[in-house]
Amino acid sequence: MDSFNEIYSAYKHRVFFFVAKYVSDEEDIEELVQDIFMHVWKYASQTGSASQTEAIIFKSAKQEISNFYRKRKMIFVPLENSKHTCSEEGPEIETEIQQEDQLKKIENLLEQVPERSREFFIKNKIQNLSLFTIAQENDISKTAVEKHVNKVLKFLRTNLKFF
Repeated sequence: MDSFNEIYSAYKHRVFFFVAKYVSDEEDIEELVQDIFMHVWKYASQTGSASQTEAIIFKSAKQEISNFYRKRKMIFVPLENSKHTCSEEGPEIETEIQQEDQLKKIENLLEQVPERSREFFIKNKIQNLSLFTIAQENDISKTAVEKHVNKVLKFLRTNLKFF
């Protein structure tokens, strides 16, 4: 149980963002993430290493996203090759590792901001919801939502060197 909690804590944001690349509705994303971790729960005891666990997580993610599109009779076209495909091109692997490191830094920083600000930021920047839509959903002004999002952006810019 503890090992699953560690896996969940380590990968929940990465899986959420991965699924969000392909699915726009937050409820669908959360449902897919839940299904992915249910699959991981079943097979977590069979994995021997962290790399095997990560492979299972992202393979499950791709399968669940494909199933999601299949159920809705839509076509799933991956935006990029998975980092788990065998590639002998060194520079591409190095770039992917750097991107993964940057993503981890962003995830860690997002955990440091207030929950409401983080929620508005994710809805606006990841799920592409308009500030107006977010404001309506939360019964606050568009300006208030904008301030939350800008506060997170400013925090990220000051704490990340690549922005």
